[in-house]
Amino acid sequence: MRESNEVVKSSKGDQWEFSMSLPTTLEEAIELYTKEGALFLLNSGLKVKKQGIARDGFRQGKSREEVEQLVEDYRPGGGSSRSKKDRALDLIMDKANDLSLNPELKREVQGLFKKNDFQAIIDKLEALDVDDE
Repeated sequence: MRESNEVVKSSKGDQWEFSMSLPTTLEEAIELYTKEGALFLLNSGLKVKKQGIARDGFRQGKSREEVEQLVEDYRPGGGSSRSKKDRALDLIMDKANDLSLNPELKREVQGLFKKNDFQAIIDKLEALDVDDE
């Protein structure tokens, strides 16, 4: 298990910090949530991710068939440039609170994004989890 420090904000601007434990392996997830629970969580997250892919595709003016192909083709953690970009964007969203609290890190990530250096963004933001341990 790894501890993840999180910040939640209300619509009124209130902010609270807390820590949560997250499984680091599929086995830990199954042990903690059962096989059915882990599958439910996987499918819930996958559905949200694929809905986001579809939303982006439609915003870009793609046809329904093109969007369905994008959704079908999605594979997390792959080695292609597109999946590195997806992973970097996922991490930016996951670490939005860290970035808002650290303007220097935010500028650095923005610069890397402009250079399309998605692997550097991944390395930098994944290192935040290591620093939290």
